[in-house]
Amino acid sequence: MVNRDLEFYIEYLQNEEFFANFTSEQLNEIENSAVIHQYRKGQILFFQSDPKIYSYYLLKGLIKLERSDESGELLYVDYVTSHSFFPYSSVFGHREYIYNCYAATNIDILLIPNDVMERLIKENIHQMQYMFKQMAETVAFLEKRIQITAISSATDRVEHMLGLWKYDMARPVTDGSIIQYPLTINELAIVSGTTRETAGKVVRDLTEEGKIKFTRKAIYYYDCDYFDAMVE
Repeated sequence: MVNRDLEFYIEYLQNEEFFANFTSEQLNEIENSAVIHQYRKGQILFFQSDPKIYSYYLLKGLIKLERSDESGELLYVDYVTSHSFFPYSSVFGHREYIYNCYAATNIDILLIPNDVMERLIKENIHQMQYMFKQMAETVAFLEKRIQITAISSATDRVEHMLGLWKYDMARPVTDGSIIQYPLTINELAIVSGTTRETAGKVVRDLTEEGKIKFTRKAIYYYDCDYFDAMVE
């Protein structure tokens, strides 16, 4: 990363929502102890059960999280989008990472020593309250995902997962909403608990109905009300 990119990120760190509650002194400590790295698509940041050394703030790009059992079967898949802190679930207490983490796109990311982050959060009640609220929203999101797994129809599971992806990752644009990340039909199938063929058929049907457009670089939502109703 060139120096001007590093300086830009550090200069505007206080404008990021996650860091807004920290004092100037605390921000200076974060800036002095943290490092910014660039990872290429596919590079591993850490593995499940690695010692937890850093907390992370994703500045640019998309990260994929995966957890598997001893046989290698996937138990959990999730994504972290730009301008997001993680992992919330193991800031305190956990000494190991609970999933594998790799770059789903090229990324710029801030690595903050976990001991520094834990101490600063404990000293800042406003940041603690902010993080509690974010964790509550994460729990609500995961509850919605669990509810989707109970749907018997694979077609409905795929449609509901598209609605959940919109809820989690999309941003509004003039004619609807967009997820501007290179998610795939295969990934949609995995998180929906179905086959690639079924997920592909659902996407084709929704495309023909004018509700969605699924490309290699983005997912466009044209009928936002249709998908929003699935995650209310």
